[in-house]
Amino acid sequence: MAKNDDEEWVEVASTGQDEEATLIAGLLKSREIPCEVEGPAGGSPWPENLGAFGMSRVMVPSERAEEARTILARRERDFARTEGESEKLEE
Repeated sequence: MAKNDDEEWVEVASTGQDEEATLIAGLLKSREIPCEVEGPAGGSPWPENLGAFGMSRVMVPSERAEEARTILARRERDFARTEGESEKLEE
């Protein structure tokens, strides 16, 4: 879904890694949350789309931002838990 000029879109994530921004956008899209990546991974070579200091920003409609942030926070918790378990196995 492309941005509509009438809708307000907000940033729910930013990263210096293009691949990570693409993965985040894929996760949100898999949950049927419209999103776009602005910045280096957004596909535009123009400087105005580079975001803050070359960061890729994942943008969603403002009315879906809370839902998107909840999904991303859950992903972070799950990742941290998985990392902790693998560290215990290595000990």
